[in-house]
Amino acid sequence: MADNIDQPQLLAALEAAECLSVSEVTVRRAIRSGELPCIRIGRAVRISVEDLRAFADAHRSAGVLRDEA
Repeated sequence: MADNIDQPQLLAALEAAECLSVSEVTVRRAIRSGELPCIRIGRAVRISVEDLRAFADAHRSAGVLRDEA
């Protein structure tokens, strides 16, 4: 079998959600909206670690919370 060093690490939606400390529904919603790229193999959905990092970086804020009243 070939060496796996050059292959991207892939995460299931639940694993990606755990990395971001959000629900799996939130991850699947981001995939559906096109914000988070994924790889589909049959019914399986996988997210590359690189894409997950880019998604998190794109949602980084300046640390200011808005009032949601």
